[in-house]
Amino acid sequence: MKINQKLYTIKNYIHSFITLSLLLSLLGITTQHVHAEVIDRIEINQVGDEAEIQLHFITRIQYKRQAVLKSGDIRIYVTLLDIESDDPRLVWEKKGSPSSDIVLPFTITYPELDSSLTLSFGKVVKSRVRAGSDGYSLSIFTKAIKPKKQEQIKLPVVVPPVAVALPSLSVAATAITKTEAVVSKPLPKDATPVVEPTGFATDVPVDAAQKTPEQIEQEAQQLYVLASDALQANQIGTSIDALNKVLNLPPNILTQAAQELMGEAREKNGEFVKARAEYELYLKLYPKALDAKQVQAKIANLPKEDTKPVQAPPSQVAQEEDEGKIKITGGISQIYYKGLSNTNTFDTSGATPTTTVQAREDLSLLTSALDMTAWKRSEKYDTRVVLRESNKINFLPNKPEDYRWNVAYLEQRARNRKFMYRLGRQSSAPKVWIPGRFDGLTGGYSFNSTWRVNAALGKPVEFGTSGDEKTFYSGSVELNILQWSGSVYSGMEYIGGYRGKVGGVKSRRVLGADVFYSDTQRNYLTQLEFDTIYHKINFATFQGNWTHEPSATSYFMRADHRRSPSVALSLTGQFSQSLKEVLGSGRISLQALRDNAVSLSPISNTLSFGLSRIYSPRLTLSSDFTITNTAGTGAYIDTLTSPTLPTTQPAAVGTNNQYSYSVTATGNNLIFENDAGTAAAIFTSSDTNKSQTLVFSQTSVLKQKWRVGAGLALVNQSSSAGRHETQIKPSAKADYTMSDTTSFSTEIGLEFNHPTTATSDEKIFNKYFSLGYRWDFR
Repeated sequence: MKINQKLYTIKNYIHSFITLSLLLSLLGITTQHVHAEVIDRIEINQVGDEAEIQLHFITRIQYKRQAVLKSGDIRIYVTLLDIESDDPRLVWEKKGSPSSDIVLPFTITYPELDSSLTLSFGKVVKSRVRAGSDGYSLSIFTKAIKPKKQEQIKLPVVVPPVAVALPSLSVAATAITKTEAVVSKPLPKDATPVVEPTGFATDVPVDAAQKTPEQIEQEAQQLYVLASDALQANQIGTSIDALNKVLNLPPNILTQAAQELMGEAREKNGEFVKARAEYELYLKLYPKALDAKQVQAKIANLPKEDTKPVQAPPSQVAQEEDEGKIKITGGISQIYYKGLSNTNTFDTSGATPTTTVQAREDLSLLTSALDMTAWKRSEKYDTRVVLRESNKINFLPNKPEDYRWNVAYLEQRARNRKFMYRLGRQSSAPKVWIPGRFDGLTGGYSFNSTWRVNAALGKPVEFGTSGDEKTFYSGSVELNILQWSGSVYSGMEYIGGYRGKVGGVKSRRVLGADVFYSDTQRNYLTQLEFDTIYHKINFATFQGNWTHEPSATSYFMRADHRRSPSVALSLTGQFSQSLKEVLGSGRISLQALRDNAVSLSPISNTLSFGLSRIYSPRLTLSSDFTITNTAGTGAYIDTLTSPTLPTTQPAAVGTNNQYSYSVTATGNNLIFENDAGTAAAIFTSSDTNKSQTLVFSQTSVLKQKWRVGAGLALVNQSSSAGRHETQIKPSAKADYTMSDTTSFSTEIGLEFNHPTTATSDEKIFNKYFSLGYRWDFR
């Protein structure tokens, strides 16, 4: 009944939503293209005893740093690598969390006045942030709030303990022997629930001496994951049995972690005497462990006597409230943007000085978005239907309409993570190459915890105006070993047909690889892609983040070499006909088109480095340094300007090195309780331009429901051509949360620009505002 009511409410809401758009269209109001929301989707997975919140973006990103406010809000600073952060076409967005029983509800807001992203749980939640393994995502880890079910087991990246000199095998064996009666004896068979987890084998060969070190590490990982997951599911007997097997293996990377977890398992089972013995043995074996004081505190807080061990029956653990039910979550939002400008130009280039005054309306735009997910969980499968629609209506005349279904697909995953498939319109795919948004099929299959294969097949959408149909297919192989993961992929795209059919021509054929490493202190990502048709590197990139805990300093680095756009056979902007018509006319050859593709894919290089240091709970200082340069485009044959007489357009000059240096101070609780403030100085220089920028922003939370902010940017620019410009940009923003599902937002800004040259003096005054709302249904 509740689902029917919700569907009825959503249906009425969408009906009004579409009716408004149609009415505006009938009045002659059309739309223009603007950037979509940069956050593509939010996913929540369980990794051991942690919940992993994955934020997937439509663009490549560089994660820089995070700042946690006293309110618990997490400010995450990222750089959008394919979209400028101050691009006026960017859409402000606020997203609610997907339905989940392992993490508290949260909201995502982007961009803030200081271009950061805010993750808010509404309370203080301990978390950590890292870059994703694909260059397009972020992962935020928090402690899971609900025990994990065996059917949901997912092998995490297992983090090794801090390196501590291990005692010799004989010493460890002696220590264990002394407490054998307490800690090393496996439980009787009748004390272990008969629940066999799916997804990986748990049989341990008797003769460990015959195993290689790699086999021992892999076996230890599998057993440790089983123990951790079983403990979270309250299957303590299974957990203790698996931990005993880890501890009976030769010393390995998880021996230390397993010894401590054994104490936690005994403690959770009410066996406090045995738990004390396990913790004491841990301190004896690893006296220099970083968490030694915490373990000592656990010992001090242990009761002296045991309680009756608690073992949840498997039937109770397997039950799940939402199993078999359909959940519908998502949200509807609308934002109106208005922009006006006034320009006063004094020109002395002519015989008589002239003054020109111009006032115009630059922007009058209504953006609407629907994000809806229908989700059903059964005993073995998770099934989702995801719909994301956007509609941008422009109140200015002579603008094209922009209405699109960005995402519309059916997805099904096995709950043991063995396989998944997704059918429909998609804008991303897991660990496999795609040319962009497409209609088609993706899927993946895991052979075990180490190996996985993925594939994709479909037709790209929104790829240009030439009228040619495109088709692509791709595949990849993934490898996951402890903290390391990587993949090798290949993909092919055709224009005008499939695999050599009439009009079918290979547009590009890529071969790529990536390697990702992550632990609690650092993560590194290396990617390489090569086109085997053009024999050119599309990109080679490295980015990493690491933390030095003793000094509370975090670092990031990015080195990037790429063609932008990637080299591909494309007619957009060059020809008004289809590929078949162009080649059939005889005016240009296929090889000339491929040469055009290389010429129109210039190379850019970037080297970026930054650090941030927490000086106090209220103050963080950071600094970034970046060097960039871009090669010019090569000469190419142009038939768009004169279809009957192709001409060669000359090469364009690129840019020399541009250097950018910034210093930023971020603070909280500066003026009000739970406020956040940022002050930054940015200096940029090249052979032809120099600029200095000061940026200030302040955000405060008032009475929990209101969040208000103010910002100011001061810019001074000069060029070698004699142009000088100053800019003053004040802004203010306010958000009001009316309820858990409804919120409103507004922003207003002014811009005072004063560019001058030897013969002109301009004064430009811009003003803009936005007003919007979001309604979430859960």
